Order: sequence, then C-alpha cells, then structure tokens
Amino acid sequence: MEWSLALASQHIACAIRTLPESPGWAIEVDPQDAGRALRTLRIYHRENRHWRGALAPAVGTFPFQWTVLLWCFLMVVLHAAAEAPGSHLPLTGRFETARFVAGDWWRPITSTFLHSNLDHLVANLTSGFIVIGLALGRFGVGPAFLLSLIAGSAANIIAWLLRSREYIGLGASGVVMAGLGMLAVSLLTETRDGKVSPSVALRGLLGGIALFILLGTSPHSDVLAHAGSFVAGAALTIVLARLPSRLTQSHNFDLACAAAYLLTATVPWLAALR
Repeated sequence: MEWSLALASQHIACAIRTLPESPGWAIEVDPQDAGRALRTLRIYHRENRHWRGALAPAVGTFPFQWTVLLWCFLMVVLHAAAEAPGSHLPLTGRFETARFVAGDWWRPITSTFLHSNLDHLVANLTSGFIVIGLALGRFGVGPAFLLSLIAGSAANIIAWLLRSREYIGLGASGVVMAGLGMLAVSLLTETRDGKVSPSVALRGLLGGIALFILLGTSPHSDVLAHAGSFVAGAALTIVLARLPSRLTQSHNFDLACAAAYLLTATVPWLAALR
C-alpha cells in the first residue's frame, strides 16, 4: 500500500497483486514504467529510512482511560450544588484576585471545579472527556489528574499576574488545556531515547497546538489562562519525563499521585467551606 501510494504520487500506474507461488504481495507496473518506478521507490525509502511509523508512545500503550467519567461526574455534582438555591459555592470557590490577595489561597484550585452556567459546563465536559481521558491513559490516572490540576490552577495566578488587573475566573477549561499540553509534548519525551522519531514528535506537538487554537481561543474564552495552562501542562510533563522510568511506571507512583490529587482537591474545598 505504501509503495502504491508513492508511485501514484508520481503518476505511475500500478496495481497490487497477489503472488501465485507465495502468500506475499507485489506491485505490478507497465514494463515501460519499471525503471522510473524503481527510482521512485528507492527515493521513497531513502527519504523515510528514519521514520519508525509509530504514532503511539513506545513505552506501554496509549488507551483511553474511562476513569475520566468520575471527573465528569464530580463536575456535574458540583455544578448542581452550586446552582442550588442559597448555595454559596460560586462566591467561595471562584477565583477573585482581590480575595486571593486578601488570603483566600484556595481559590485558584476550587475555581477549576465550578462553571458559570450549563453551557459552560457542557463545553468543558465535551472536550475534557476526550482530552483528560487520553491523558489518563497516557500518563496514568494519578499523575495525569495531579499535573493537570496543578497546571490549571497555576494558570489562574499566571493570568492574574500578567494582566495587572483584577478579574474573576472559574471553569475546568484550564485543566482541559493543561491535559492538552501534556498530550502535545508526550511524544517529545520519547525522542531522547530514540523510541520515536523527531518528525513524528514534531507532528504531535503541532497537532496539539492546532487543537489548542481550535479549543482554547474562542472569543468568549480566557485565552491568557488557557495558554498558561497549556504551557504549564507541557512543562510539567517534560519534568515528569526526566524522572526515572522505574519510578514513573510503578503502581505505587500512580497511587501516590492519586492520593496527592485527592488532597490537593479536597483540602482547598474544606478551607473554602469552613
């Protein structure tokens, strides 16, 4: 199939045929095109001799992790609680720069669990279900949840510092963009060991950036916070890749990160509701 596509790109007519005396396959061309076809295939192999053809990470598999449904369920429950009559969750949990400076340290974290309305919630769940689910499958449940929450929360502070003005922020889009940043550089972390070719890793990075432009730069979104989350998620992933593989691929490491995530998410909410 690859040979036939290479020949077709040079307008050389060909057909894929079965071999009568063996179970293999062959390319059939007109005799007058044989020389040009062989030159084309030699060039094709020379130009692609370093291409490994593997888009998935070389270490482990790249499955979709359905544990993301728990994250989606948590977002729905918190939104329902925030919308309940008399609820103070939006006031106590959203990111307000003035209150944060005054001592409400939990707001950068708690704000990532709240949404302004149902449309806001559905938009983040739609993209987050796919992005976070893939990040969980790539990096493990604990590390992906923990790093995306840290990056998404840190982006609130980064956006405030760069804006030099007060603003109010809430929503899980920062966490989603952090997960996208993690996925964008996931293949780059494999190039140093030669497990993935630089060209494949570059395509993965460019694809992640393209998705960020598509999902994170809409007119009504906080582009600065989204960009901070994307970059922070990518940076934390590179740091994670520098750790020994025997550590990051262990079950205990996954459990430790999951426990750290639960603490990072729970303690700020306890402080907000006290």
